[in-house]
Amino acid sequence: MELINSASLVEVAAARLRGAILSGDLQPGEPVRVRDLQQGLGVSHIPIREAIRQLEGEGLIVVRARRTPVVAGVNLDDLAAIYELRRMIELPTVRLARERGSRASIARVEEAFSAFEAVAGDPSRPEYWERHSDFHWALVEPGANTWTRRVLEPLWTAAERYVRLFVATYATPEATLQLHRALADAFSQEDVTAVVEELNNHFDITEQGVRAGFTKAKKAKDPE
Repeated sequence: MELINSASLVEVAAARLRGAILSGDLQPGEPVRVRDLQQGLGVSHIPIREAIRQLEGEGLIVVRARRTPVVAGVNLDDLAAIYELRRMIELPTVRLARERGSRASIARVEEAFSAFEAVAGDPSRPEYWERHSDFHWALVEPGANTWTRRVLEPLWTAAERYVRLFVATYATPEATLQLHRALADAFSQEDVTAVVEELNNHFDITEQGVRAGFTKAKKAKDPE
């Protein structure tokens, strides 16, 4: 029972800390102080240190020898690597998903889109991002193997961080919803290539949006 409680505390601490980083409450480069987290979460330093180690593995925190951990920085090379890997994994997987696609899988995509659409007006809500991940998983699930989601989850988390930091501020919810509606519509078509092309277009537009937001944020922070 003690082991279960300890593991639960780590997961709670990791979830709270991850949420603070993804939402921007903890900014890139900001120190992650164990004592402050102890007071804020009301738990001992042990689960917090384990949570920090877990988030280090997810690429969200940088742990430095004998120095305070910090929130991982952001840069455009990192962004390019994230989307390169997403293309490598998700494009062939969504192709296979549509080739195997049944009426049931099309219905699951439509249901997942409807659930996302219901919360699409408010990207600040955690449920928005949960439904967003559910929708992207519905697209690729029929073509996935036992490792697919394990590999995609950290990539989705990393991509979500960039989108929340640099796109949600500059893109309208309506435009974002339209991108996802196009994906849902493409999946329902008989042409397998259509959904692959639409997902690749989705990545292109999102990455371009992040780059534009990144540039605007950098200029606002460091005006010439």
